[in-house]
Amino acid sequence: MAVVIMQIITFIANIYLSFTEKKKRIYIAHFLVNFSQMIMYFINRDIATACVYIIASIRAYVYIYKNKFKSKLIPIFAIAVQLVIGIFTIDKLSQVLSVFISCYACYYLWFYDNTQKLRVGNIIANTLWAIYNLYNNLYIIFAMRIITIGSNIVAYNNRKRELNKEIITKNSQKT
Repeated sequence: MAVVIMQIITFIANIYLSFTEKKKRIYIAHFLVNFSQMIMYFINRDIATACVYIIASIRAYVYIYKNKFKSKLIPIFAIAVQLVIGIFTIDKLSQVLSVFISCYACYYLWFYDNTQKLRVGNIIANTLWAIYNLYNNLYIIFAMRIITIGSNIVAYNNRKRELNKEIITKNSQKT
C-alpha cells in the first residue's frame, strides 16, 4: 500500500512539475518527487537507489532556496556525495544508471536557468529513469515516467508557442 501511495504522490508532483512556470515551485515538486521515490525504493529493497534519493531529497530541499546560495560548490558537493554513496551501495550494474541520473539532476536543476531548459532536463532524466524502471520491472513507475515525459513535452511546446507569439507581437509593435 505504501508503494502505491508513494507512486501516486510522485505522479501528481511530476504532472504539476510539467506545467508550472515558477522555478521555486519546480524545485518544491522535485523535492516531493525525490522524497516519495526514496521511500518507494527503500520499500522495494533497492538500497543503492534509495540512498541516492536521500541525497537527492536533501539536494532538492536546498535547491528550493537556491537564490540564497550562489555557490556552484553545492551541486558539485551533492554530485560527489552521490557518487561516493553509489560506489559503496551498488550491488548490480543497472544501479549505475540511477547514480548517473541523480548526478545529472544535480547539474541541470542548478545550472539550467529557465523553465524551458528545466523541462528539457526533466525529459532527459525521466527518459533515463523510465529505462531504469522498465529494466527493474517497476512497470507502474515506468508508465508514470512515460506520462511525465509526455506532459513535459506538451508543456514545453505550449510555452514555446506562447514565447513565439510574444516575439511576433513585439516585432509587429515595433513596425
